[in-house]
Order: sequence, then structure tokens, then C-alpha cells
Amino acid sequence: MTAKANGEEKARLGGDFASITRDDKKKLAELQAMILAKGSEDRDRLLEEAQKQSQDWLAKRTAELNETVENIRNDALLRAQEISARQLMEAEASNNKERLRLQSDLVLQALDLLRKELTALSDRPDYDAILTGLAAEVCEKLSSGRIGLRLNEQDAPLGLDVVGALNARFKNLIFYFDEKPEPISGGVVLFSEEERWRVSADWNTKVEGMTEAVAAAVLKEL
Repeated sequence: MTAKANGEEKARLGGDFASITRDDKKKLAELQAMILAKGSEDRDRLLEEAQKQSQDWLAKRTAELNETVENIRNDALLRAQEISARQLMEAEASNNKERLRLQSDLVLQALDLLRKELTALSDRPDYDAILTGLAAEVCEKLSSGRIGLRLNEQDAPLGLDVVGALNARFKNLIFYFDEKPEPISGGVVLFSEEERWRVSADWNTKVEGMTEAVAAAVLKEL
């Protein structure tokens, strides 16, 4: 090949290379633009997903925190209610105990007052009739027999009068006075021969028998 031919061939090839390079640059530019656009879309999508995940995480943690706070508040409220209920129960129990103590004191005071009033009956001029009535109440259901009667040392001088009144009232019974004094505050003690039975109609026994009635009367006023 001549030098001229070689030059023409190189010129032709050079032109082809120049043409390919320009096309490639154009395609590369388009590809780069596509890549950049795709990258921008992916970046926006990733940012959006990351933001959504962050919001979801924050919402979940906030809900958990609110639930924890609510549980703590409920527990504190429950404990406060339990403490309050316990304090109220203790106060009520204390009040009930104090009320029961007061009721008991009032009943005891009432019984003691009653006992003193019964003992004071010995100052009455008809005290022998009162003692006779006590003995008669015990003997109402007896049909026959000898009945002994004792009084306390203070009331002993009335013994024969009481026995006389009882013998006049009960024709089927025989009463006699035993001078042995009884350790009672007042009233009478009756007994059969050889003391096979013995009944105390003294003031302490009377007061004990009236305890329920006195207590009911006292409690009714409270």
C-alpha cells in the first residue's frame, strides 16, 4: 500500500473512532443521568422508610412509656387505697373497741348503782317486808318441809320477824331462823334441812340476774 493510501485509511479510521467516542459520551451521560435519578429515588425512598421506622419506633416507645406510667399510677393508687382502707379499718376497730369499753364501763356503773340502791333498802322502815318478799318468791313452788333462813349480820335482828311472816303466809311450810350470819350485802339465804339445797336471794344474785336487762337499757340509750 502506498503512503497516500495509508494516510487515507488512517484518516477514515480516525473519523470512525471520533464518531464512536461522541456516541459513547452521549450514552454515558444518559446512563449517568439515569443512575443519578435512580439514586435520588432510592435515596428518597430510603429516607422515607427510615423516617417511618423512626416514627414507628418513637410511637411504640411512647406507648410503652405511657403504659408504664399508667401502671405505676394505678399501683400507687391501689396502694394508697389499701393503706386508706387499712387505716379506716384500724380507726373503726379502735372506735369499736373504745365504744365497747365505754359500754362495758356504763353497764358496770349501772349495776354498781343498782347494787348500792338495793343495799340502801335496809334503811327503809318496811325492810323486813322486803326480805319476806324475797324469801316468799323462792318458796312459792315448795309444797312442804322445813326451811331455814339466814341473813347477814346487820339484818339479823329482823330474822324472827321475817320467819314469823313467812310461817303466817305458807301454812304447809315451816320456817326457822338460823342465826349464823351469811357474808352477803343484803337479802336472804334459804336452805333445806341438812342443806340438801340452798338458794341465795341476796342483792349480788339479784344484780347478776338483772345484768342483761340493765345492759340492754344502757345500750339503748347510746
